[in-house]
Amino acid sequence: MKRILFTLLSLLIISFGLAACQQDEKQPEAESRAGAESQTGAKSHTEKSKSAQSDGFTAEDKVVTISGKVLSYEDLQFYQLMNKVDIQLNRSVDEKNLEGENLKEKLAYWDEQLKYHDNFHVNLSKMIEQHAMYLLAREKGLDVESAAVAKTVEEFTAKAKQNEVASLLISEFPSDAYKNRLNNYFTEKLLTQQIYDTLKADVIKEKPDAPEIEIAYDTSKNYEELYQSQIASLEIKINAAEKQ
Repeated sequence: MKRILFTLLSLLIISFGLAACQQDEKQPEAESRAGAESQTGAKSHTEKSKSAQSDGFTAEDKVVTISGKVLSYEDLQFYQLMNKVDIQLNRSVDEKNLEGENLKEKLAYWDEQLKYHDNFHVNLSKMIEQHAMYLLAREKGLDVESAAVAKTVEEFTAKAKQNEVASLLISEFPSDAYKNRLNNYFTEKLLTQQIYDTLKADVIKEKPDAPEIEIAYDTSKNYEELYQSQIASLEIKINAAEKQ
């Protein structure tokens, strides 16, 4: 997954005429957390969003166009929000299950991830990746039932409400804009996960006795190759470059 993100970041860097150095990112799983340290993350999110707007973006501004689909600056802010909420939920899992140095190290990692997701290019890369893989899933005839999407949204909302910082982050986003994007976001996420799960099943079929770490590596490698092929087949325009 590291090389996937690096490729997109390179594309964005070229588009903006900038040079950037990014770090690897692990995919967080959902659970919640409240605490004074996390309050800093919530404030950081708000401050960065305001900073970006002061640099010339408005909610309606086009950020990227993917095969005719326009994604706005508000869409990008929503993805940043969801990334940060996921981090806060994941922190809670570690806080409940770890202690001592292990907990200290993981909390430091999540602090780094919060800062990482203040980066415009990182959030844009992840938004492009999810939408691109969603399009691929549709092309392959994959689907997800509306009931499954609704259940996922409900579970996510319940966990977020139990987390003080996650709730604060969400409350700072325009309510209607947030609610109107939830179903589509989780539809894309679930379909992207279907692609990954299918690739993993194929690896397990080919290597039934392989250790989990090898299965994970091969699955990620196959996902990357599929993603690179998908990106090459799409017409992508970084509209935000026109703002620079």
